Amino acid sequence: MKKDESKLPAELKKVRESQQPALELPAQTAVQQEARAANRAAAAARGNLFIEKRREARYPTHDPAEVEIIRGGRAPIPATVLDVSKSGLCLSLEIAIDKGAEVKITLQTNIIIFGQVRHCRRAAAGFEAGILIQDLSKATGQSNLHIEEDLLALYVIGKGLTVPEVIKIKDHLVNCESCRVRLGETDSLLNPVRKRKILATPVDPAED
Repeated sequence: MKKDESKLPAELKKVRESQQPALELPAQTAVQQEARAANRAAAAARGNLFIEKRREARYPTHDPAEVEIIRGGRAPIPATVLDVSKSGLCLSLEIAIDKGAEVKITLQTNIIIFGQVRHCRRAAAGFEAGILIQDLSKATGQSNLHIEEDLLALYVIGKGLTVPEVIKIKDHLVNCESCRVRLGETDSLLNPVRKRKILATPVDPAED
């Protein structure tokens, strides 16, 4: 999935600019090989730390959705997904839904999420509901493909992805060491000096 380059954040452009054509290089010495292995290990460790500290962190989104209350006998309710974590969603709705209700959330990409309402509170634009994700129905067939550079950079930046993209990336990083290494390298590139703010993990939207 490619993004419109004219709309890419400045941080992501750094990634683009850093990618140079491959060059023919002489064979590496043992010292160079050890240094490369050490750099890879450091990137992997940074990627693992990023995942651990961001495991339940909220990723802001603005995806339109439709909410159906299972066995509720009510018409589908328009909603907007405000943020998403690995286990929960925060929805903005015009009307309230009961705590504990089982819901079916359909996104425009035909991805369906089943969950349970953990809370529903008044907000400036109506109501906000925290949903605990219980099951997910999504398209398969490309789950083994590695994460594209643009998507990985947007994940590190913390904006610009849709709900399905965030969920797919989180799931893929759990099982792919190669992409965890690339995650650490991307994080190091975009944040070369300042300490990561991921050490303060936000509250999960389903529990807040």
